[in-house]
Amino acid sequence: MSPRKSELSAAEYAILGLVCRQPGHGYQIAQEMGPNKGLGLICPLRLSNVYFLLGNLEQSGHIEVARRQDDVYPPKTVFQVTAAGRRAFQSWIRQPLTRLRQVRLDFLLKVYFLRQQGVERILGLLDEQIEFCQRYVSEWKVLVQSTEPDSFDCLAMQSRVAAAQGTLDWLIQYRQRLTGEASRSHRPAGARWRRSR
Repeated sequence: MSPRKSELSAAEYAILGLVCRQPGHGYQIAQEMGPNKGLGLICPLRLSNVYFLLGNLEQSGHIEVARRQDDVYPPKTVFQVTAAGRRAFQSWIRQPLTRLRQVRLDFLLKVYFLRQQGVERILGLLDEQIEFCQRYVSEWKVLVQSTEPDSFDCLAMQSRVAAAQGTLDWLIQYRQRLTGEASRSHRPAGARWRRSR
């Protein structure tokens, strides 16, 4: 079956990313998505939700049954990613978000999986996301200036600008932290940092 044309949800991409990393069954995936750690901090899912989303991903052709373990109780179905599922995940993970409210979920999910591929992959996505946010803030600031200062429209637009600016500041701080980490990780053992004069 070919994948459905509509976009997957953030939770479906999270599950797809886990299955891309290694085949697994629903209980294993639910452990990764449990509250208070890792993926569960941004996209917590109950076991029943995981099985429901695995069914959607299987029906859409993104994953398939690798094997069934009937000799254990309860029986387990192990899922693996299909070629179409891997392509969909790789396409999604490289694209910056065009809706700011997705940053706190989708962007963090992307970073979770990109961390395994190295800092350079994160920086590539981060630079595109920062560029999008800068354009977004600039465009909304122009709109704010063109509205009546005491109007509700102006207040609503200022709210958007403030939220977008906060997101942009957070992304820039994260980039600065990453580039500092990248510099330290590429420093030869025993080398010392020089202070600029």
